[in-house]
Amino acid sequence: MVIKMVDIKSKFRKIPTVSSVLGNDPLHIDELPLKKVPDYMRKRGGIWYWTGALISMAFVYQIISGLLLLLYYVPSDAYGTTAGIINTVPYGSLMLTTHLYGAYAMIFLVYVHMFRNYFFGSYKKPRQLQWIIGVLLLAITIGVGYFGYSMTGDVLSIDATDVGRGIAQSTPLLGTALEAIFFGNGTATSLFTHMLAWHIILVVGIGSLFGAHFWLAEANGIMPAHRDVNHKAPAIDNEEEKHKKWYPYNMSFMTQIAMYSFGLLILIPSVIALLPNVPALFSPFPQVAPSSPLAAYVPAYPPWFLLFVYKAVDFSLFNAAGSLSALAATAVFGIVPLVYFLMLPFIDTNDDLHPLSRPLVTSFGILGIIYMIILSLWGALTPGIPVSTPEVIAVLVPPFVIVVSGVFVMSRLYKNGRFRITTGKITSSFLIFMFVMVLAAYSFGQNFTMTLVYTNGLNLVSTVFTGGVMIFGAVGTMKSARISNAQANDEKQRANVYQISKNVAMVLSALLAIGTIAIVYIISQLDPVGPVPNAEFGIGLGFVMIFTGTILRIYRAAFYNE
Repeated sequence: MVIKMVDIKSKFRKIPTVSSVLGNDPLHIDELPLKKVPDYMRKRGGIWYWTGALISMAFVYQIISGLLLLLYYVPSDAYGTTAGIINTVPYGSLMLTTHLYGAYAMIFLVYVHMFRNYFFGSYKKPRQLQWIIGVLLLAITIGVGYFGYSMTGDVLSIDATDVGRGIAQSTPLLGTALEAIFFGNGTATSLFTHMLAWHIILVVGIGSLFGAHFWLAEANGIMPAHRDVNHKAPAIDNEEEKHKKWYPYNMSFMTQIAMYSFGLLILIPSVIALLPNVPALFSPFPQVAPSSPLAAYVPAYPPWFLLFVYKAVDFSLFNAAGSLSALAATAVFGIVPLVYFLMLPFIDTNDDLHPLSRPLVTSFGILGIIYMIILSLWGALTPGIPVSTPEVIAVLVPPFVIVVSGVFVMSRLYKNGRFRITTGKITSSFLIFMFVMVLAAYSFGQNFTMTLVYTNGLNLVSTVFTGGVMIFGAVGTMKSARISNAQANDEKQRANVYQISKNVAMVLSALLAIGTIAIVYIISQLDPVGPVPNAEFGIGLGFVMIFTGTILRIYRAAFYNE
């Protein structure tokens, strides 16, 4: 019996493997000039270093789904072909809904990526040009989202193009030319042809600028942790021998997050597509046609990523600009912040990287996030309702005073060395953060209820403020606990957290593979036409990709100890 087992094992050893047939690097990826990166980028918490990669995943998905939709879209019948894609094209509903939410994900991730680098000081030398290109990518991405949102031909599409046309018309000297360039000659066919053309042109622009952005990111290297460079620029991570090669370590990690990203991009809109009474602002489907009697009952919402500018147009303080009021609001809340971000490398030129060493810049970043949230919620809850100047002041001035004064106080404490970490401070901060989180959660519940009952700017600010404090307390509690746990374990013990037996990994992977095959079989039996079966197919396909990413995660833990 022993002899037979030995014979079986020897036969299995003779079975050719992929590497034995194709080699360890058949695509010669290892020869590409891609820099090595430290291990901590691929471990827990390292996802913050990969926000740019997540944007790339969303962009790739947008290209694939967009090209497929382009096969069926006809500008001369925008609403009809959009409805046809949903109801008659095989998997058309899945392509359309996931393309929309892929755009949402990409825009959200661009904001996350930009603000992460903003607070991290990634606009300082030697990354100034890299930052400027990134800001331009943000602006173009929003433009792509706007033109894509306007292509469906539904009532919200017409409302969005009417607002855009009005802003273009009101531009001094260039109004007529801008309207013709972006919105055509006034016919529906011309309008949607221009929407499609600009959508494609700007996508090409994103691809071109992304290439330059990626090149500079590779040339400048990753930005290491602040403590490794003593919170001073230039922050450059030099390659070390202990850094692992891009292939297979980074490639397997990026493939894993690609599977997770694509899975969620497909899963989330598919689930939402099956939910009843989804608000128009977040519905993955177009609304009714402009000619429908029901069109009057659909609130004139812009895409959510432009809600903050949309609400600013309702501020009566811009009425003094007369016909230029919409343009003035867009300039103050859209163009001015964009110019500020573009000029930031020339404004903040010192070598301080810590956020508390740059109190004014940090304050503006926090205020930017707060104002975007407040104005977006305000626009969603009270669309098109004028807002008096005293109410605008009452809503926008208190956050400014609180944030600026608070950050400057913390900046002084930091510069005086009051933020050095000790065991006593960790314990105290944990208790304080826990207390703040509980108290803020109670206040948030009350303010949220009041906002639903009586929506106005003051209640909205209270809700956002207490919600922000609650999140701040939760994050502080988590970080305090993590630091305390890290001090209680040495580096070796923390590294071993990622180890898993190869036998256990094989069993888990096999179970996930069986589940994946079962899901593929089930969804392959679904009707490929129609919103409901497409949504069900999307849920299954999303889980298939998530299971695949999990198998890669298990593989990395077992074979790479990551």
